[in-house]
Amino acid sequence: MFQRFLPARLCALLSLVFAACLLLAPLRPAWSYETRAGSILDAAGHPVQLRGVNWFGFETSNHVVHGLWARHWQDMILQMQELGFNAVRLPLCPATLQDAAPTSIDYQRNPDLAGLNSLQILDRVVMELNRRGMYILLDHHSSDCKSISELWYTPTYSEAQWLADLAFIAERYRHVPGVIGIDLKNEPHGAATWGSGNPATDWNLAAERAAAVVLRLASHWLVAVKGVGENPLCSSQGGHFWGGNLEPLACRPLNIPAHRLLLLPHVYGPDVFSQPYFNAADFPANMPAIWELHFGRFMQQGYTVLLGEFGGLYGQGLASDRLWQDALVDYLVSKGVRGSFYWAWNPNSGDTGGILQDDWHSVRSDKLQLLQRLWGNVGGATGKPH
Repeated sequence: MFQRFLPARLCALLSLVFAACLLLAPLRPAWSYETRAGSILDAAGHPVQLRGVNWFGFETSNHVVHGLWARHWQDMILQMQELGFNAVRLPLCPATLQDAAPTSIDYQRNPDLAGLNSLQILDRVVMELNRRGMYILLDHHSSDCKSISELWYTPTYSEAQWLADLAFIAERYRHVPGVIGIDLKNEPHGAATWGSGNPATDWNLAAERAAAVVLRLASHWLVAVKGVGENPLCSSQGGHFWGGNLEPLACRPLNIPAHRLLLLPHVYGPDVFSQPYFNAADFPANMPAIWELHFGRFMQQGYTVLLGEFGGLYGQGLASDRLWQDALVDYLVSKGVRGSFYWAWNPNSGDTGGILQDDWHSVRSDKLQLLQRLWGNVGGATGKPH
């Protein structure tokens, strides 16, 4: 492990070299991603199957992916690959992009991160995932590095700041082949509306503004857009998870280039929040109709829909949650959707647990088997384009 250590001054120099290389790289890279007829395609037109997992921490006050108190960061990436994952969604928050001081790192286990700030570590993680041929979806997760805001702005974080941060991310990582794009805002809900005509609350209009900013800088990226929670227009009432309600799309389509748009709803089961339909007499047989209403019907309309988050304790909490996850995977397979971003790699997600168990080494083999059933034997690009 000691041989990985680099003096802080040299680390800073390498970070400057990294940034300079990104700025000097050609404006139009040879790789790109697009959505077409329900699939994600690479520049050669080959389908990309995202066998993804969420690895959180950069969006918290730790300003670094979690688990580095227990093991080396590269070892976890290697384990992800060995388990079959080929994509990672990385939640972020603004302070992480502003050279914050990371915490909760055991530097005896991670000596190569000593002296690095949060942005430099983010660079390291992105570039290592890319080097290993994995895909990365960057996610603007929280504005205050603590909680998920209802809207894309707050009293202390303006829309202008949000757009500037999205532009910063696009400019910094647009030349990294494995980065497929950005999730514009995590889980709009509460005051967030869709199609109401109010620019202060209409998430669909804000997403269009944000997509325009990102695609001006990274025209080869995908922009991932979630739904909202409850919505007063063109929407059934009740039972939607934050970011999981795409129903208003039927009345107010997004003015975002269709080949760059990835719909990324979130959906959870009984372990996370009790919805009335979980108590129905025919549960879980009633669930496909609900998923179809909330987001699934748009798959038949040519949109590419991928779950940005789903998960749960899978039998270590409510028995019904395991039934729910099994039914969801069956539904996705029936729709021909063979990818997702599972929540989460981390075991320290209180209401879902993770792929890893509490020791940060052992694997929940039952969850992995669930995902292997989702992934199936479908072909498709599994690494970055060359």
